[in-house]
Amino acid sequence: KTFKDLDFKPHSFAKYADKYNYPFNEQYSKAKQAIMYFENGYGVSVLYGSCFYSNGIDTYEVGILYDGGLTYDTDITDDVMGYLTESEVTDVMIRVQQL
Repeated sequence: KTFKDLDFKPHSFAKYADKYNYPFNEQYSKAKQAIMYFENGYGVSVLYGSCFYSNGIDTYEVGILYDGGLTYDTDITDDVMGYLTESEVTDVMIRVQQL
C-alpha cells in the first residue's frame, strides 16, 4: 500500500469546530485524516492541515498505529513525523508494513 491508497476524510475535530467555536475552527474544518491498518497489525494515521505538522498544502503528519492507538515503540520513529511529502509518506508506509 502507498500514499495513493489512502482515503482522506474530514478530521474528527472538523464536525465540532464550528459547533463549539474552537480557537482554530477554520483550520480544523479544513483538516483531513486517513487511517490505514496493515496485515501485521500496524497502521498509519496521516493528517493534512495547517493545525498539524503539515503546511496544509502538500505536506503531511504521520503517526504509527498499533492496537488501536498511536505507538512510539518502533525503530521507525519515537514520535509523530511532520512535514512529509507524499513520497516520504509512502516510504514510511512501506516500512510500517515490514514491521
